[in-house]
Amino acid sequence: MIKKKLLKRDIELIPLEEIEQKHKDPSQELFNDSSYFNGISDDGSYFFVRQSFRTTRGNEFWLEVFFPDLGLLRLKQHPGEEGEGFQLGALRFDPVKLGTEWNVSFQGEMDLDGTSKKVKIDLHFTAETPIIDFQNAMIVDATAKAIAKAKWSRSFFEKLKDSKKQHFEQGGRIKGTIEIEGDSRPVDFSSMRDHSWGIRKWGGWKRHVWMCGMMENKQCFNVAMVQYDYMGQLSAGFVTEGEQIHYLREFPTIEEFASNPLFPDTLDLKFKYSDGKEYHLICDRKAFVPYNMDDEYHINEGVSFGTLNGIPIKMVTEFGFNPSHYDI
Repeated sequence: MIKKKLLKRDIELIPLEEIEQKHKDPSQELFNDSSYFNGISDDGSYFFVRQSFRTTRGNEFWLEVFFPDLGLLRLKQHPGEEGEGFQLGALRFDPVKLGTEWNVSFQGEMDLDGTSKKVKIDLHFTAETPIIDFQNAMIVDATAKAIAKAKWSRSFFEKLKDSKKQHFEQGGRIKGTIEIEGDSRPVDFSSMRDHSWGIRKWGGWKRHVWMCGMMENKQCFNVAMVQYDYMGQLSAGFVTEGEQIHYLREFPTIEEFASNPLFPDTLDLKFKYSDGKEYHLICDRKAFVPYNMDDEYHINEGVSFGTLNGIPIKMVTEFGFNPSHYDI
């Protein structure tokens, strides 16, 4: 019965203009609009940036840049007031061509091992894959089973309603320059971008895994798994093939590959997608950046290199934990 209802649900077709704009809903507590770009290069350099605009809590920001010969630069001071569009002070995401091109820029102070550095970032994202809508990536069978196994109550259904989000991803390249104390460095990263909006209460998450990356053949890959404190694992994912998008159908549970340790250095996993093929992911984590979300949830943003069915892939392997459930 639950599966039938999920299959019959109306999939809302979101116009491109709406996908690419910032969403605000002051009437909803903990409403969140989050946009994110990453970048990874062959030499181990990497880049993370995120802006999250929230109604009842302060806006969130991430900005990290790593060069092997320099170290990790982190933005520790809030970049500034929220502006029009995707802007927090001197940190900006500006659409150039809807659905395919964005500019990412920043100018200000960043921390390098306790020393303040003047940094100017001027990057341009160009898409190499379609935009993927996670409404299509949801696995109906797994979602129905998770709902059926949960303890039903008024609170459960209120939380279930709040868990509905819009979520989109896209793969490409992000190029430009990063200037540090007047020294301008050209960069050329494999990149994934992400945009989501809806209710987000970090304390309601138990744990999650989010893996995404670009393959050497310019196709992108994703597996996303989340466990809430009121329901078991929900999973989604995709792999692109040209303009085609194949969606995740068979997958392991988080406990099968991330129990001991909770944050594994290496992964050797197999998945099946809607094209009927099995995909074998092998990767090693080379670095990670920790984030504290509202003192309720911890995220380790990993940078990993490996292969997917033998094709080289550079990817983010993000693991999140609720400290009230896990000792990390």
